[in-house]
Amino acid sequence: MENDRGGRLRRVLVLGWGAAAEAVLQELSAYITEGGSSGSGSASAVCVVSHTDQAAEADLRDVCTRLGFECVLKDGSAEILEQARRFEPDLIISASYRKKIPASVLDLCPDAINFHPSLLPKHRGCWSGFWSLFEGDAEIGVTCHRMLEAFDAGRILHQERIPVAADDTSISVYRKLLPVTGACARSVLALYFGRGLPDGEEQPEGGSYHFRKLPFDGLIQPEWSDSQVERFIRAMHFPPFKGASILIGGQQVAVDSLEACLCPHASN
Repeated sequence: MENDRGGRLRRVLVLGWGAAAEAVLQELSAYITEGGSSGSGSASAVCVVSHTDQAAEADLRDVCTRLGFECVLKDGSAEILEQARRFEPDLIISASYRKKIPASVLDLCPDAINFHPSLLPKHRGCWSGFWSLFEGDAEIGVTCHRMLEAFDAGRILHQERIPVAADDTSISVYRKLLPVTGACARSVLALYFGRGLPDGEEQPEGGSYHFRKLPFDGLIQPEWSDSQVERFIRAMHFPPFKGASILIGGQQVAVDSLEACLCPHASN
């Protein structure tokens, strides 16, 4: 059932980090102007909570100064809960936030949503760009879903998708998904500030979940096919971080192409 709350001003709490959060905040800024871009609602206040360790490419303190939003940097769970309670949000948004948001925060308002960089239910959790490439997905995208305490498991509100190119790497996928995140936020915020958010659709059965650890310890496995090795090398490419390696004589040797891979592996 849709939630129609008319044109009442809303208070929006954003928990985020990095360039993906910046993309969402840029879309949210349209609703600070009179009437918002949807013409039927706007935000009276936006508070951004982020981590003390900021991303070099998108320091949210600078982003919020430019957009006129409050920004606080906190890492302690008790501090974050206190900040959220004091702010009294009507909407909670998560965008690339690097910690689990507890139920005590999610329960502060009826609408709590997350922007996740995969086409759920595939690739819940971490390293979604890597796994999309390594598993040979034809499409990548961004999902906005209602938040539960379980990671990336809530009802789906909206998805945006784009095709995967044959030469995509993790860093190119990351860059391509930033405007896709903005487009997804634009659609969902138009709903929220207009007629209200729908309940959303239950996620299909199945899917996958990936933990926050380096896949395969960054090492090419000897039993992999040529195509798996090639996909792994592309999926591990995210400078300045270390890329794919192979073990030769007990030593890790970096490789940047299938041709440079000297270890034996199965054919396609």
